[in-house]
Amino acid sequence: MGEQEDVWKIALHKEMITAMTEVGTEREQAIQKVGYYYKCCAPASLYKYYRDTPENIDAVKNNKMWYSAPCNFNDVFDCGISIDEKKVFNEALKLLSGNSRILPGSNAWKNLQLIIKKNMKELQAEFDSLKDTTGVSCLSESKDSLLMWAHYANNHRGFCVEYDLLEINRSLRFTAVPVIYSEEKTCFDFFDPQSIGKDTWKLFIQSLTSKSPEWRYEKEWRIIRDQGACGDKWNVGKKGALLDMIRPSSIILGCAVKPEFEQEVKDYCSSNEINLYKMEKDQLQYKLNKKAILEFNKED
Repeated sequence: MGEQEDVWKIALHKEMITAMTEVGTEREQAIQKVGYYYKCCAPASLYKYYRDTPENIDAVKNNKMWYSAPCNFNDVFDCGISIDEKKVFNEALKLLSGNSRILPGSNAWKNLQLIIKKNMKELQAEFDSLKDTTGVSCLSESKDSLLMWAHYANNHRGFCVEYDLLEINRSLRFTAVPVIYSEEKTCFDFFDPQSIGKDTWKLFIQSLTSKSPEWRYEKEWRIIRDQGACGDKWNVGKKGALLDMIRPSSIILGCAVKPEFEQEVKDYCSSNEINLYKMEKDQLQYKLNKKAILEFNKED
C-alpha cells in the first residue's frame, strides 16, 4: 500500500468512526467527508471470498451476507482491546485529587485503586460481550490474491463476489470501513466518566477495524452490524446473522472450481444477467488472470 493510500484510508477510517459514534453537526460533517472519500478515493468495488458450499451460494443468490461475531475469527489478536490499568488509575488520580495530594498507600489511594480495578474488569467483560454479539462481514479490495483464494475460497475451488461500494451505501444505508494495519493494539488508557459509554463503543469499532501489518495483503474492509441491526436474525448458536445484501456486480470462480458447482453458478448468473468470470493460472508468473465466461456489461 502506498503512502498516499495510507493517508486517505486513515482519514476515512477516522471520519467513519465519528459518523458512527457522534451526533448532531459533528456527525453530519463526518458523513459529508466520508462521501468525498468514497467517491474520490475508495475503490469502486469490494470483493467477498467464499467456499464452494450450498449455504454460501444460496446466500448470494438470495442477496444475503453472513455477519460473524468477532469471537469466531481465526486471528486470536483480531478485535482485541488492551486496558492500561495503571495509566487509567493515574488519570483518575489527577482528576479526583484536584489541587490536593493523595499519597500512595493512603486509604483514598487504595480505595481508588480498588474502584478502578473493578471498573476495568467490568469494562473488559463489556468488550468480551460485544465480541459475542456484534456481526462483522469482511470484504477485500483484491480479487486476485493467491493467499486469499487459498485461505478463504477452499484452495481456489470456491468463488469471489464483487459488490459496488456506493450501491451498498445507497441501498442498505450502511457501508464498509477500511481496516487500518498497525503495530499498536487498540488500548483503553484514559479516564472520562462523562463519556465512558461513547468511548467504549468508539474503541470497540477501532478494534474491529484494526489489524496487525502481517495481514496487510488482505486489503480488508469490514461492515459492522450491532445488536439493533441484527435483531431477531442473530443466531445465538452460530454467533452470527444472515442479513440483506445488494445484488452482485459479478462473480469470479476459482481456477480449481468443480464442474457441477461452476454450472450452478453459471445458470444463476445467466438467469440474472450477472457477469461471470473464472480465474486461470498464468503460465509464466505466479499470478492469476481473470477470464470472462458471461459478460452483460463491458468492463475495463
